[in-house]
Amino acid sequence: MKSIKNLKKMAKKRKLNSKNPKYQAITADNSPKIKEKRLMCNAPVRNTNGDIIEGATIPVYGVWYEN
Repeated sequence: MKSIKNLKKMAKKRKLNSKNPKYQAITADNSPKIKEKRLMCNAPVRNTNGDIIEGATIPVYGVWYEN
C-alpha cells in the first residue's frame, strides 16, 4: 500500500518550452533527395463494404529519387 501512495506523489514530467538551440534536438537529414514527383492518377475511394464512393478520389503520385 505504501508504494502506491509514493507513486501518486511523484512529480509529472513537463514539456520543454525552451527556444534555446542548446536544447533543440539535432536531426541529420539522411532522407533521399526527390528528383521528380508526378501525379499518376486519382484513385477512387472505397467504403468499408468495398463500394466506390462517388466524387471522392485520392491522388496517387509517382516519386523518383536521386542516386
